[in-house]
Parts: sequence; structure tokens; C-alpha cells
Amino acid sequence: MSTNPTDDDRAADGSTEPSAPPSFLGRQTWGLPHYLWIALAVTFALCFIPRGVRFALASNTNKAEDWLPASYAESADLQWFRDHFAGEAFVLISWEGCTLGAPQKLQELQAELAAVTDEEGGWAWYKRILSGPDAIEQLTTGPAGLSNAAALARLEGALVGPVQTDEAGQSLGDGSRTTCLLAYLDDKLTENNLLMRRAVERVRDLAVDECNVPRAAIHMGGPPVDNITIDVEGEKTLIRLAGLSGLVGIALAYACFRSLYLTGMVFWAAGASAGMSLALVYWFGGFEKLLLGLDQPRLGKADAILMSMPAVVYVLALSGAIHLVNYYRDERLAHGLWGAVERAVKVAWGPCLLAAITTAVGLGSLGASDILPIQKFGIFSAIGVLVAVLLLFSILPVFLHRFPPDQANLEGRRKIRPSWGPTWWRAFVLTAAARAGRLQASLGRLCGRLAHFVTRRHGITTCLCLAVMAAVAVGLTKTRTSVQLLGLLDDGCDLIVDYHWLEGNLGNLVPMEVILALDGDQLRSPEEPAVDPEAAPEDARYRMTMYERSQLVRRVQSSVESLDEISRALSAATFSADPQTGGSASVRGGVEYATSAKLEESRESLKDYLRKERDTESQPTGREVWRVSARVTALGEVDYGTFVEDLKARVEPELDAYRLRDKLVKQLAERGVELRGARVGVITDKNDPENPRLPVAGTDAARLVDLLKSSAGVSLTVYPVAKHEAEDADTQAKRRGQLAKFDALVALDEAVAERLASGEGEPLNIEVLKLDPPPAERLAATESMSVYTGVVPLVYKTQRELLTSLKESILWATGLIAIVMVFVLRSPLAGIASMIPNVFPIVMVFGALGWYGFKIDIGTMMTASVALGVAVDDTLHFVTWFSRGIRQGLDRRSATEQAYERCATAMTQTTLIGGLGLAVFAVSTFTPTQQFGSLMITMLATALVGDLILLPALLCGPLGRFFAPGAPALPPDGDPSGDGDAVPFVRTAQPTPVEPPPPAPSPEPVAAAPAEEPASPPEAVADPTPESASEEPLSPANAALRSKLQGFRRRSATDSSS
Repeated sequence: MSTNPTDDDRAADGSTEPSAPPSFLGRQTWGLPHYLWIALAVTFALCFIPRGVRFALASNTNKAEDWLPASYAESADLQWFRDHFAGEAFVLISWEGCTLGAPQKLQELQAELAAVTDEEGGWAWYKRILSGPDAIEQLTTGPAGLSNAAALARLEGALVGPVQTDEAGQSLGDGSRTTCLLAYLDDKLTENNLLMRRAVERVRDLAVDECNVPRAAIHMGGPPVDNITIDVEGEKTLIRLAGLSGLVGIALAYACFRSLYLTGMVFWAAGASAGMSLALVYWFGGFEKLLLGLDQPRLGKADAILMSMPAVVYVLALSGAIHLVNYYRDERLAHGLWGAVERAVKVAWGPCLLAAITTAVGLGSLGASDILPIQKFGIFSAIGVLVAVLLLFSILPVFLHRFPPDQANLEGRRKIRPSWGPTWWRAFVLTAAARAGRLQASLGRLCGRLAHFVTRRHGITTCLCLAVMAAVAVGLTKTRTSVQLLGLLDDGCDLIVDYHWLEGNLGNLVPMEVILALDGDQLRSPEEPAVDPEAAPEDARYRMTMYERSQLVRRVQSSVESLDEISRALSAATFSADPQTGGSASVRGGVEYATSAKLEESRESLKDYLRKERDTESQPTGREVWRVSARVTALGEVDYGTFVEDLKARVEPELDAYRLRDKLVKQLAERGVELRGARVGVITDKNDPENPRLPVAGTDAARLVDLLKSSAGVSLTVYPVAKHEAEDADTQAKRRGQLAKFDALVALDEAVAERLASGEGEPLNIEVLKLDPPPAERLAATESMSVYTGVVPLVYKTQRELLTSLKESILWATGLIAIVMVFVLRSPLAGIASMIPNVFPIVMVFGALGWYGFKIDIGTMMTASVALGVAVDDTLHFVTWFSRGIRQGLDRRSATEQAYERCATAMTQTTLIGGLGLAVFAVSTFTPTQQFGSLMITMLATALVGDLILLPALLCGPLGRFFAPGAPALPPDGDPSGDGDAVPFVRTAQPTPVEPPPPAPSPEPVAAAPAEEPASPPEAVADPTPESASEEPLSPANAALRSKLQGFRRRSATDSSS
């Protein structure tokens, strides 16, 4: 047991007086002192941290598909896609030397993976395994019947790579092509992050252990590999850099406090707060499962972004702890040891609690985001900050009460003389201590000079800050966002190296899915007519055979592959025969019949690309869905928004041709004309110069004509208006007579139709085929003919929502905090004015990012609310002390200087310790953590500028009247407090103690008279600055004079102690 006296049994001068009545923490209830009850309660709460932290880290899961809520169309489309197809949960593995010419190890690995089953359920871990040689065999021996060269051409860029060349540039043949293996994970593995990690690692381990593939030669990719790598990198960052960050912070804290005891106390409280914030994630997940009935927690599991949350809580808790320790030191130095803890808590709890509430409001505004990682970060950070305040005002008072630091430590007079260790160690300690003392003195001098400058040149300071702020704010309009899953990793990460190798030797890996959904009335067998004879005319549609449906998919696949960002697309058409060209109608009909029959028989082998749609109850809807699976580059600077629009611009015109054909079929049915044998004329502006009988290639008319030529029984003529207008009148009249006999004349442009219809001669009825305008709201996947899904559209939507969330969270946080400040300051104008220095760091940093063109990503966004919280924290402490100075009768300049003296050192210490401590994360290989560390030091430094330069200038200037109505701006004329040099801020070396009450005298040993009643404890000190609680406010002149004299006393005390 420690023999250190507590503040209950030691007087202000250090003497021990066991009979003095205890302060609040020393009083007993139910036989135990209050501080011990508090310590027991805190210990009980801290017992929940180890288990919570361990399981929270184990729940770390990162899936791009989880970023948006299920109500979003992009999320619903992806889920609909996964309900029908194998999905994107595949692991791709290849290695140096894995070629078509040496497939033995690949075949061994395929057999090993097929044998992996769950130990309990017996189900296969990898529900489907596909390799490049398997796909080639399917194309050459299956229904497609392709040659080996044709099969390689279809698979190059997906399952096989390009032909390698030697040093002389000579081809090494098809055997040199790199190939790979795809292992699709069972859905049960993707639901559990630990199982998915085991499944991914099992693929690598089997290749190394069973197939003798060198581990260093293996390259892996695929969405599960991305997710697991991000998990691992996030955890490595937390484990490696958190300790280093703590060491840096401890070193800086010691340089500021010059006391290992105070340093350890502050960091213990901040560390416990950070641990509790992470533990809350796991316990909240248990709440979701037990009380809300969820199978898997939605919010209560960690992700890569949430891993930065403990650092945020740590910084904010550190800030509060530093303020509380400084308040305690002020009370000890000013009023002595007895009751110093209680007085410090009384002074600190108001601004600290308000700062925690406003910071929680700022962070909680992120909870309104639709991006799940940001939403969780905001919610748990807000809860963590509030819990940190409870721990802070529980842990620190108990430590300071039970183990109070020595007076010499508080005054900075303790001489450090290490008596153990080698000579170099003792020299290092002495040098560090000397530098720490000089740093502390330098901070005091710097703050004093800064206060002197700002309070006397507040006008130019305010104008300069606001002008710079306005200029930089223009950059906010130039901010851009970027969201890429692999962008979360550093360029030197193993996964990025693997992707470079795979994209260079094999093909792209990011999945992009285009799904074509055909209604039941668009399907037929080769024996059935193209148009249902029993359908009502308004419901008539062209019905396609299996062969024609595969041709639709082939057209779409060709359009998809025309984009530079896509290396290859696979579909059912990839594994079917080439289309029949030329020959008579009977020959083409026979080929179509045979191909349709083969495709129908191959439905099972094509199930990865062709399915019958089912509803949520697994009942068939009658629709048929065809998949075109493309692979997009993962490493290129692809603007996903532009890419998705480009993809639609290539695919939708192909589908529009089919929609226009249905319009034509409907018009013919309304006239009672059957499609088979119908004479149809397509009127164009002009035809292709190289082929006068066809429209210009690549136009809508060309696509419609190409489709109608292959439609069953249609007799088609293409007639250009330009040719008609160049003919003489007799020829035009003859041509009009011929066209009038057609069953249908159609045009795609009203102007073209009008040019032909307005001529002289026999009237022509030309129908303009127009598509209905797209619906105002996006159709669901169950209603649309085309669905674009996969990671790419999801990331694009997240990218747009990120910028929206950033704007909304800042606006909400600023508005809510402004409302809180209005109530705290009891003045609407003062509350609004106080927000200027609070938003200063956000405007400056994000405006600068906009000007320099840096893209804001999911890691950058979090710093805005954190910086706002830290700025509000410091603002509240500063304004609180300013208001106290005003209540004591000081003018606004003197009150600002007093607030500087009380807060500047703590605010600077918070920035140095927290900012430089978090700057360690800037070297992380995990990009969000890296950017978080870089921006946090910048944000904290900018927030310090706002609170120590802009805010004091506002308080001394015209806006200061809103904070202190009626208070003079300057000391009275002739008062010496208004002039003079800057006084460095130092701590009072000679206290004016609050004496404990005299002890109750013991009864006389021989007399039976009762003892006197004990004296009551001293009245609480209402404010730390006045000498007594009952002191009346002084006049401005006297208050300013007293403040000046106190400064002289502190300076002389420091001189004497040094």
C-alpha cells in the first residue's frame, strides 16, 4: 500500500493533518470512501473492454456491397443478381509458370480444392471450380465445337493471357499463355469473415503444400481476396502503429508536463476511453442479435474505417484529460492541496461536458450518412466521446485524489537525476529533461507574445484571417471524390503487386455485370411463329428462339468489349457456336433450329450465364435472364461514373433496336398484317457510301435494319430520302407508287419522314418509330430489360453519396453545434459568431484540397467532423474563461488575456500530443489511416490557429460585444494594464491555500464534558480566480489592475524558482 498522503490528510503546505475532515472524495459511505466506490465502479466497467476489443477486431469485415443500404436500387440489383448467379465471391489464383503448356499443378490444385468440405455439415467450400484448360475443353468439345485458336481468342483476357515472347520478340506459342483457376466460395463462407479468410488462405496453402508452388510466385485476386487483405492491413496498422503513436504521445506529454506520473495518468485515461469505444462495437452487436433478432449485426461489427475510431476518441479524451490536469495544477498552485481535485472538477466539468456534447453532435451527424462505414464511424465515435467523459471524470479524480503529484512536479522545479543505468542513458535523460523544460518555457513565452499581439491588433488579425478563409473557401466548390476498394491499400501492398502481375499477364479482375431479362412473351421454340397469333394487337411482340436470344447476347457482349477499360466479357454466347451467315433461308432455318436445341440441352452447363428468373419465394416468374460478365481494370484511373454511362451508351442502342422491332410488330398487328412475308420499308436520310443498300454503319437505323434482316419472314427494303430527292419527277412518282404498296413504311426521324411524305404523287403513310421516354424513376431489376450491377455501379453510387454525405454532415454538425452554442452563450449572435473559428479548420483544409485537386475519399471525410469537435472543445474552454473574466469585472481585452493564460497552454499541448501522435499513422500502408493521420495533424494545427488567433481577435473586436454586452473593450485610459510588454504565461509558484477547517479538539481525559462540534469544511470555491467565493466583482479598472499585478507576481515567482 502506498504511503503517499492524500489531499484528505495533507495540508496545503505539505504537512500531515490526519484529523482534518475529508473532502468529498475522502468521505465514507457504507464504510468505504467515495473515491474507492468510484474506482470499483470504473473497474467493473473496464472489465468489459478486453473481451469486447478482441471480438470487435475479429468481426472486422470489409465488403463494398455492404456500404449502401439494401433500399438503394444498386444494392437491390446486386442482391437480385446474386440470387440467380454464382456471384462475385470467387478467388482467382495463378503463379509464375502457370501456363497452358504446364497445366499439371493447376489440375492437382483443382482436385485438392474439390475435396475440401466443411467438417460439420459436409458441404463443399468451393461450389464451383473453373480453370482455363477446362474452359478451352468446353469450347472445343462442347456444343460450340470451336477450334483451339477460336477458343483461345474468346477466352483471352479472362481465363488465359496473351502469347508470351522471347527476348528477340519471337512468339513462344500458345503453350506460353498464362492461365488461372477460379474457385467460387459457398455463400456460407461469405457470411462469416473468419470462414472467408480461412477459405482464401486455404487456396494458397494447398497450392504451396500440396502442389509445391513457391509461395513467393503465387498471385491471387478477386473480391474475397480484396476484402481479406483490407482486413489484414487495417489490423496490422492498428497493432503496429497504435503503439508507436502512443510512445510519441507519451514523449510529447512528458515534454509538456515534465512528470512521468501526470503523463502516465493522462494516457491511461485516454487509452481506457479508446479501448471502451472499440469494445462498445462488439457489445452493441450482441444487443442487435439478442434484442433485435438479427442473424448478423448490422452496426455492431468492425470495418476498416471504424478501426480509426479509437484514435479519434483517444485524441478527444486526451484533450479533456490535459485540460483537467491543467485545471488541477492551477487549483493546487493557487489554493493548495486540500480539495484541489473537487475544485478542479467543478471548474472543468462544465466546459468539458459541453465540449463532449457538441463534439458528439458533430460526429453523430455522420450517422445520417447512407454509407454504412461512415454511419457506424459517426455513431460509435459520438457514443465513445460521451463515454470518455464519464471515464475521464471518474478515473482522473480518483488518481489525483489518492496519489496526488508532488508540488515540485506541478511547479516544474523537480530536478531529474537518474541514479541507475549506463552513462549514455543518464546523459540522455538529463538532456531530454532539460529540453522538456525549455519547451515548456518556450510555450509560455510564445503564448504570452501571441496574446499580446492578437489582443492589440485584433482588427488586422480578424480581417486577414477572414480574407484568407474566404479565398480558400472557393476551393470547396472544386472538391471531388474517389471511392475504390483497392484505393484503400498502399501501392507497395502485396495485393496491389499481385494485381499488377495478373492484369499484365492474364486480364482485368473487377467484375461488371450486364444482365438481360426477357419476358415470357418474348420467348418461343423454333416451331412456333414469331408473333403469337392469339395475342391482342396492342400486346403483340416479336418472340425469339433460343438462337435469336443468344444473338442478342452476342451483340451486347460485342458492345461491352468495345470499351477500353474491359479486357474481356464472358456470356452464354461465348460457349455457343458462331452465328450462321449466308446460305438460303432453309439452310439458315436449319442451323437456327439445331443451335436452339443444343443451347436448350446445355442449360445446366451454362447456368453461370443463363437462368430462369425466380421471385423471392423461389417461384418462376416466366422471365429468362442472360448474364454478360465483364472484367474492368482495378488499377487504372477509371472514373466509374463516366464508365457506367459509357457502358450504357454502348448497350442501350442495341436493345433499342429490339424495342423498335416490337413497335413495328405492334403496328403491323393493328393493321392485321402478319409479320411473316410482310414488306417493310425503312426510310433513311442517306445510306452508307460504301454500301448504298444499307444505312450508315453505327446508326440506330443500321442496327434496326440489321435486326429486321435476321427476323423471321420479313421482306426488307432500305430507301434513302437523299437519293429520292436527287431523282427526276417521273422517277420520284414511280418510286412513290412502289412504296405505297409496302405493308409498312417506317422512319426513325420525323424530319426524314416529312421530307418523303410531303412530295407530289401518291400519298405515303410513314410511321415514325419512337421509343417511350424512360420512366422518371429507375425500374427495379424485376421489371427492367437491362440491369447493370456488380461492384462498379455500387462504388459509383457510393462515390456520389460520399460527397453528399460530406456536405450534409458538415451542415448538420455546424447547425446543431451552433444551436448548442446559442444556448450556452445565451445569445443567438454570440452563438453564430462562435462558429466562425469552429468551421475555420474545415474550410481551410478542405478548401485547400479542392484548390489542389486532391480527391476526397472515405478516409478523408471523417476528419471534418473530428476537427469540428476539437475546435469546439477548445472554443468552449476559451469562451468559458473569457466569460468568467467578464463576470469578475475585466474588460474584454483583459478577459481575453486571462482566457489565454488559462487555456492556451492546454490547447497547444493537446495539438502537439494528439496531432503529432496521430501523425504516426501517416506512414501506414492502409490508405484511409494514412490520410487520416496526415490530415488530422493539419486539421488540429489549423483548429489551434482558429482558436488562438481568430477567436481572441473576434472577442476583442466589434463581435466581442455579443459575447459580453456592456463590458468595455479596453482598460480605462491611463491604466497600466493596458500597456507594456507581453508577459509569458507561467504557473503560480507560491499558492494561496484553502485551509482545511481546524480539527475538533479531543475531550479532556478527566472531564466528562462533551467535545466541541467539529468545524464544517470550507465553502466551495466558486471560481478559481477570485480569492474567495463571496468576493464581489471589481470595477473594470480595479479588475484589470489586479490581473496585471497577478501577472507580475507569477513572473517574479518563476524568476525566483529558476
